[in-house]
Amino acid sequence: MLFMDIITWDPKDTEEVLSRFEKWEYPPGIEVVSEWDDLSTCRHIVVYDAKDSEAYLAATFPWRDICYFDSFPVMETNACMKCLADIWSEMPV
Repeated sequence: MLFMDIITWDPKDTEEVLSRFEKWEYPPGIEVVSEWDDLSTCRHIVVYDAKDSEAYLAATFPWRDICYFDSFPVMETNACMKCLADIWSEMPV
């Protein structure tokens, strides 16, 4: 399942976050689709496919002492629209 994380940190922790990120490798079970950095503040955005909750925990837990994760499931818009159309067509009127 695809997830998007918006990861934030306190500006005072930027040096530590950068130091850790230079050495960071995503754990097995996490396949990164894309990553972006917010140029205006201390935020990193990542879209990834998580194999299971264990992979998600392995990817986020090491950062919880310094970062806040806002995680939510996502779906490409065209796929979402098709899925919703299928769901709506099956709903009783």
